[in-house]
Amino acid sequence: MIELEIEWAKKLIAKRLEETQTSQATPPALEEFLPQPWPAHTPFGDLLKGFREETDFTDAASLIAERLVIIFALSPYLAPSLHEPFTKALQSGYGLDTLGGIQSESQFGFVPTLQTVLFVVAGNDIGTRTRLLTNVLNETHPLWSMGVINILTSRTHNRLLSAFRLNEEFYNILVLNQPYRPQFSKTFPAQLVQTREDWEDLVVPSDTRFALEEINIWLKERERLAKDEVVSKKTKKGYRALFFGPSGTGKTMAACLLGKEAGLPVYRIDLSMVVSKYIGETEKNLSLIFDKAENKKWILFFDEADALFGKRTQVNSSNDRYANQEVSYLLQRIEDFNGLVILSSNFKENIDSAFSRRFQSMIQFSMPDRSLRLELFKRAFEKKYQIEDMEMMKRVAQKYELSGAEINNVLHYCAMMCLHENVSTVSDEVFTNAVLKELRKKGKAI
Repeated sequence: MIELEIEWAKKLIAKRLEETQTSQATPPALEEFLPQPWPAHTPFGDLLKGFREETDFTDAASLIAERLVIIFALSPYLAPSLHEPFTKALQSGYGLDTLGGIQSESQFGFVPTLQTVLFVVAGNDIGTRTRLLTNVLNETHPLWSMGVINILTSRTHNRLLSAFRLNEEFYNILVLNQPYRPQFSKTFPAQLVQTREDWEDLVVPSDTRFALEEINIWLKERERLAKDEVVSKKTKKGYRALFFGPSGTGKTMAACLLGKEAGLPVYRIDLSMVVSKYIGETEKNLSLIFDKAENKKWILFFDEADALFGKRTQVNSSNDRYANQEVSYLLQRIEDFNGLVILSSNFKENIDSAFSRRFQSMIQFSMPDRSLRLELFKRAFEKKYQIEDMEMMKRVAQKYELSGAEINNVLHYCAMMCLHENVSTVSDEVFTNAVLKELRKKGKAI
């Protein structure tokens, strides 16, 4: 299909150069060059379907220009020869003011710009050029608002005279047919988190489970809600949730399960690492995350939110003022984000009440009570590794406050010792040592 698209673009370019040479102002029948439709459920087809959902124009010139921008952006990777007619035209006496490109020794002799798109599709017809500037080359078109195409900076600071290229994300989608998954780096201080567990593995109180189901429903209905005229006028597109409770109670696991069910990647941002002591650096780090995540249907999970979202201080110094600016900046970006944002905190009291009003959901992850602890122990040791003394396990579940993560640590120690000793049953001694190890880490009296 991409080969057919490239051949279509070559014919369109050749026709325009031929008409220009014979001094014809506009192509005789632009409808003849309408590109073929792409099959549904292909990367290119899904991208174009998204364009149609966001735009309502149907004229031939706009539809052709839209496709030509993408093909020009793909050509350095797949069809460098697409630029050859322009290079030959330059050698034949055409000027860059006509072709609208940039002459380059390193990139095939000629680099197309948006003026090149105008030249190929509209020629000298002012009406068609105006329509393209309004419909396709306007910054509101999904090509630019979704970040499909990046405009490269130029000395002229004129978008139409600047080169452009395919965004890294859409290179992966359109060329490699792979989902885009950025890696943790200085330019993207967030990490993809996943889980192999399922909802039945999450042992939490019923009210917590019910609140999580509300987010599940929003993820399923978010697109229809966004198109609902009544709702869209009064609410923002995104959803904001606060998970609060002690470490190890399932906050990260719940975020991963929400993403797993919805088929969306979850990116964990540790705010304690993003927050910088240098003025302006925190906003810069946050901007890198939100700019890349915009319109990607990612779930953003801000861990250790207390690092930034604690109670605002009185402005007694410039540092206090800048700290409050950072909070305000993050609040603004969270509210403008059109996907799911989850903030995680160990203590609800650490979150300023002014921020609390901005969340649609505030979900508590409490330490498991006796019955939930017993359920967690049973699930951990019900399959491969059986406990020798089940009564001891019940007594431990009744007596000691352990989180789900700590019970998993008990399982890890017991499994390791069973493998080392080449046995499948967890002895009393091994189980006791595993529990004592977790209690000592907490500084608990035994």
